[in-house]
Amino acid sequence: MRFKRADMSEETTGKSWQELKQQIQQEISTASEREKKRLTITYCGGCGYEPRAEALAFEVGREFGIAADLYRTTGGLFEVDFGESRIFSKLVLGRFPEEGEVLEALRARLGK
Repeated sequence: MRFKRADMSEETTGKSWQELKQQIQQEISTASEREKKRLTITYCGGCGYEPRAEALAFEVGREFGIAADLYRTTGGLFEVDFGESRIFSKLVLGRFPEEGEVLEALRARLGK
């Protein structure tokens, strides 16, 4: 199988190599910032926690416009992570989040 080499010269792109490099660095930076603002809800599917996880994901989406990734697992988990920070842990606290607790934690992280 042969691959055709893309012509990335200034004549075809209208940009210098330096401009292309800056554009790529900006796109990587933007993707990295987006990843830091990712909400993840890990819940125990066998425990029947899915409706709680879905309701929380909906509430966060409505309030902040942030889509949540839902991960079904086992072991009684109901953990909420925002970027690299855990903002709620059922395993640590021994309970589910109270009404508005996760939203308040997100509000604090987002500075809103």
